[in-house]
Amino acid sequence: MRCEYPRMEHDFASVEDMLQALQPIEPVYCVYPKVLSRVTREFLQGFPGTVMYAVKANPAPMVLRGLIAGGLCEFDTASVPEMEQVQEVMPDATCHFMAPVKLPGAAARAYSHHSVRSFVVDHESELERLLDELPGRDVDIFVRLAAHDSDAVYDLSTKFGAYPEQVIALLRQVQASGARAALSFNVGSLVLRPAAYLRALEQCQQVLKRAGVPVRKLDVGGGFPAWYPDVEARPVHEFFSAIGRFACAIDDSGPVELLAEPGRALVAEGMSVVTRVLLRKDGRLYMNDGVWGSFIEPVISKGLVRYPTRVYRQGRLLETRETIEFTLFGPTCDSLDVLPRPFPLPANIQRGDWIEFGNMGAYSLTNRTGFNGFYPNTFARLDSVDALPPAGATLEKEQ
Repeated sequence: MRCEYPRMEHDFASVEDMLQALQPIEPVYCVYPKVLSRVTREFLQGFPGTVMYAVKANPAPMVLRGLIAGGLCEFDTASVPEMEQVQEVMPDATCHFMAPVKLPGAAARAYSHHSVRSFVVDHESELERLLDELPGRDVDIFVRLAAHDSDAVYDLSTKFGAYPEQVIALLRQVQASGARAALSFNVGSLVLRPAAYLRALEQCQQVLKRAGVPVRKLDVGGGFPAWYPDVEARPVHEFFSAIGRFACAIDDSGPVELLAEPGRALVAEGMSVVTRVLLRKDGRLYMNDGVWGSFIEPVISKGLVRYPTRVYRQGRLLETRETIEFTLFGPTCDSLDVLPRPFPLPANIQRGDWIEFGNMGAYSLTNRTGFNGFYPNTFARLDSVDALPPAGATLEKEQ
């Protein structure tokens, strides 16, 4: 029998108000809509082209509404259900179907029911199936170029992306079909330096010169970084400048419209997770959330991704200067449910305290499981002017 996990949504001015009102036993996702809107506005103003949010990073309605309030209206969707999620919140949203492999019939439904006119392929078989499904040729078909790069924490070209000879052939096939040929790449997730995009753009330039196909749209993918305590990534505005300068001269035959698919960069800072300490064993803490819930990314990043924290006791911020490193365990009966690196937390932390982990907006929701029956699904919108997530005060000063 399938388990159902109803979503609970609340509105509060602050984390303290939420804790005092709910006294939560289960984890709570705290959404900061003003932070989401600010980050979105800055990205839209800074990127030299069209911005489409990668819904896979976080599809929560509260989060989507925060992005939309910041001016976002275009979305990178990987499936029809993601399109439905987006257009339930924003019926006139523009969705782009940017998944190189699609379920049978999905492209036709996206075209007819969701007004999608952008698709991506990286193999001739998928292109053939896509063209068979589409009722019209008034579409942009992006051919995805493989773009391996060591500056990306996660390489996304081991699974998707064609190599130059294949890309050239696919571009010519798209043009011959009557659809509009376009080009895309994705250097990975959590890219640390702008040079990764420049190397991919150089490949694009070479491919376009050899293909002889007019291309008016170039999607540089996602991968734009967000701030984490231990991640040494360059500021996102440096990425915008580098991409914009190079793209101006990428195709001698005319201007190219740039597109981007940010996920993490838009939502990481705008959501936190408040967990409860269930048990302390000396330097080990057992929480009500773990790697099978919201915390898989520290594991798959091999400990690189950690989060800023705040601790609360009896609904109030716990003020302390002395910290020690704690090993953090989740609530399941699996010994693998442990974060790969210790976290510095107040030395006097105890059972019943709450820990708020900041910068949890990306890939915490979408990687949840229902293992052992634990499934975080309570949301609190913190919409006061002063509401900021952990480290948010510092980030605001840096803007």
